[in-house]
Amino acid sequence: MTYVYVLSKSGRPLMPTKPARARHLLKADEARVVRIVPFTIQLTIETSEAVQPVYAGQDPGLTQGVAAVRSDGKVLFQVEVKCRPDISEKLTERRNYRRNRRHRKTRYRQPRYLNRKKPEGWVAPSIRQLKHEHDKLRRLVEGILPVSGWAIELNKFDFQKMENPSIKGVQYQNGPQKGYFDVREYVLERDGYACVLCGSKINRKLYRFRGKSQRPKNLITLCGECYKKAVEKKIPFEVLLENYRWTARVNVMRALWKPAEHIKFVTAEQVAAFRENHGLTKTHANDALAAVCEAYGIELQPCDIHVLCGRYVRRKNRQLHRANPGKGGVRQPANANRYLINKSGVRFQKYDLVLYRTRSDRKIVGYINTLFSRRTVRIVDPTGRELYNGASINKLKKIQNADTLIWEVNNGVSSSE
Repeated sequence: MTYVYVLSKSGRPLMPTKPARARHLLKADEARVVRIVPFTIQLTIETSEAVQPVYAGQDPGLTQGVAAVRSDGKVLFQVEVKCRPDISEKLTERRNYRRNRRHRKTRYRQPRYLNRKKPEGWVAPSIRQLKHEHDKLRRLVEGILPVSGWAIELNKFDFQKMENPSIKGVQYQNGPQKGYFDVREYVLERDGYACVLCGSKINRKLYRFRGKSQRPKNLITLCGECYKKAVEKKIPFEVLLENYRWTARVNVMRALWKPAEHIKFVTAEQVAAFRENHGLTKTHANDALAAVCEAYGIELQPCDIHVLCGRYVRRKNRQLHRANPGKGGVRQPANANRYLINKSGVRFQKYDLVLYRTRSDRKIVGYINTLFSRRTVRIVDPTGRELYNGASINKLKKIQNADTLIWEVNNGVSSSE
């Protein structure tokens, strides 16, 4: 089942309608298209703005799920969106650019790390970005549906219980590292002071790959030669390594949810119980659906709605000439890196949703990924897979303006159409 979301003439969200009704309104010039994905129309005639109660739920995490239901249990909207996982790496890249530039431009720079103080309520940039992406998705839902209340699932992860489900009481204080000076001593003792690949006696350790935490299961002992090969990524590892980065971020983000009258919080145990009682599969969208039904006491009706999938992307690429302008402080002209204008005056940017027809009249619907100075673009699907390379901007038709949130496209046709 697919719905078309409707806005009033003044821009307020109304109850969604069926595609047949939407086609009738568009053909009669009583509505216009304002958004392709999710497909949304706005009425051009005056009408009543009476709506039914609609409640929405959200399952936070690296892949967040959102669901909206009517008070009678009819599901109106379900979506799963992947958040950006590269914030920490991009911050490290920016820091390297900045340090390298200062090293080149400044003969000596007085240390200033001692007078730095974090302000009250400071939050790590990666956590702040994750919170922003959750808030943006909620604002999107509130812009197409008359949501009167939210339910958010609050997860609290216990890392030790994730490794040992039977742990309790004083066992939390008697972990495997008890009696060791630090993590390094424990890892060396665990691996027998020998390289795990060649067996030579040595005392060196290595992270599995960049971004892993310093947990013992993420560290292994390597000799100098194996360490060099591992850094160059020329040898595989058969060691099972863990990464609790996102579980830790979700734990921290719990403190950022501000209580409000229209927001209710649901525990993971309540969500799991509701999902099992109603036979729902374990997905992020179903977790959000279970959260909102559990919070507001809604009796769920059979659900056959299409689950829309999307992900957050980074629209601007950091380049050296942008970080370090040329002589006179003027950035070098590189319009192709930002936008291209066709002969009709239409501007195309990265992640615009466009339609292109090939010489064989094959229709391609996708997102602009790369802009070339020869006035052509590269079109990809939402996952980044190339659909066409070298499409002329004069033969492109823009369907939807660029955004940091892109949606799935199935077989060249938007899933909301």
